[in-house]
Amino acid sequence: MLHLRQLQPVNFQEIWATIGAFDGVHIGHQSIIRSLVSTAQEKQKTTAVITFHPHPAVVLRSIPMPFYLNTPEEKAEYFSQLGIDITLTLSFTSEMAALDPEAFFNMVCQHLPLRRLYLGTDFALGKGRSGTIPVIREIGKLYEFEVKEAEFIMQNENKVSSSQIRKWLADGNLEATNTALGRYFSLSGTVIHGDARGRSIGFPTANIAVWEGKLLPSPGVYACWVKLNDQVHTAVTNIGYRPTFENNRPAIRVETHLLHFDSDLYDQKLELFFVNKLRPEIKFENLSALVQQIHLDVQKSEEILKNAAKPTSLSA
Repeated sequence: MLHLRQLQPVNFQEIWATIGAFDGVHIGHQSIIRSLVSTAQEKQKTTAVITFHPHPAVVLRSIPMPFYLNTPEEKAEYFSQLGIDITLTLSFTSEMAALDPEAFFNMVCQHLPLRRLYLGTDFALGKGRSGTIPVIREIGKLYEFEVKEAEFIMQNENKVSSSQIRKWLADGNLEATNTALGRYFSLSGTVIHGDARGRSIGFPTANIAVWEGKLLPSPGVYACWVKLNDQVHTAVTNIGYRPTFENNRPAIRVETHLLHFDSDLYDQKLELFFVNKLRPEIKFENLSALVQQIHLDVQKSEEILKNAAKPTSLSA
């Protein structure tokens, strides 16, 4: 897949595309993209996703970090798994936000031979969200592209949306989060040096350096799959502030203990897939109580993962 980070001419005769922020690439997004890809492949057309970073809401509402369900690179990888040929990640600025819909499409169509556009029912873009589907259809007549409208996906009588998934994730509701994503919520990062407290009590943990913009599940202990060099391992992961050891509230940490594993992980990249929340983070009275609870966490995690599917590609 070709990943472009600015508008530039491409050597394709005709492009079918979709546009959106697509944070999370949830099942609603996937439905639109799968429809685009399946019909385009039948007609041997090139497919593209036009997306944005930063997220428009971050720019327009000055939303603080962490906010994102995916890094830009993770998002592009999901598009690739779904069969997209080109990802175009545009830098969203206040200047772009001020463009009216026709000016935006004039800018895009100067570089891309756009001929068909797939959009969700409630889609809107441009200044004041004035670029609704009827407006974009009229613009399409000027620039020779047609618009296909896709219905949004419902979950428990609620529309699946990135904002709702962020709320579920912040509440530790992994079941709803993973259902809406159509996969396990995941994060990735490089293993960095910590203070080796886990090793000193018999449970060595890998401290993960996570992108500061990545939204994390609520503090607690989780059963996870961990991918290392294309191998999948079982793990128990703690997200939080380690209240048993820290009196002051430090920066939040992500620490994972790979089960039945004893090798050096420093400087290696791990990807964590969150399957189930075992419990909230607790301050224990002493080290012995903590160690006893970790043994229970490991046992429960193994029981859960024994019956849980391993993570797969969206193309699977």
